[in-house]
Amino acid sequence: MIPYLLHILLFLVARYVHIVCATVLVGGTLFYEMVVPSAIDELKPEQQLFIFARARLFFKWLVWLSGILILFSGVISSYGHWAEYNHMEVASVTSIARPGWWWAAHASCGTLAVFIAVSLTIGKAPPSQPIRWMRLNLMILLLVMFLATVTRQTRLESNPAPPIAAPGETPEMTQ
Repeated sequence: MIPYLLHILLFLVARYVHIVCATVLVGGTLFYEMVVPSAIDELKPEQQLFIFARARLFFKWLVWLSGILILFSGVISSYGHWAEYNHMEVASVTSIARPGWWWAAHASCGTLAVFIAVSLTIGKAPPSQPIRWMRLNLMILLLVMFLATVTRQTRLESNPAPPIAAPGETPEMTQ
């Protein structure tokens, strides 16, 4: 009974961490890209660079921590649903409704978004045109969120959930 509950708890915590870290990345990117430039618009260029550099130092640890946790929690969630993502024997499922394909798109775009976010924080000076890179990354992050939704929806539709049975019970006992 205990290992079953730990298993369920692990996947719930992984999903929660994944969503929180995605929220931090998207929200931080929006704030850093839209609010900060508007707030420092009237300052001298030297002051603007100073504020961007200070904000970048603080934002760096959020990006790195969120990036590591989102990748780790994504691996845990993927492991938990791997059989559903790798499920190919259903002939009635159209190619667009295969959750494994959507998972692959979500995972690859998400990894790209984390890579871009982390690369924007590496080094002492920001890369050339950081706002353009952040806007691109924001669009990728929004695409990743869409792909996550489609992945979950196709997974749920292609594998209807059986009745939930407690450990040691058969599904017939729950009906």
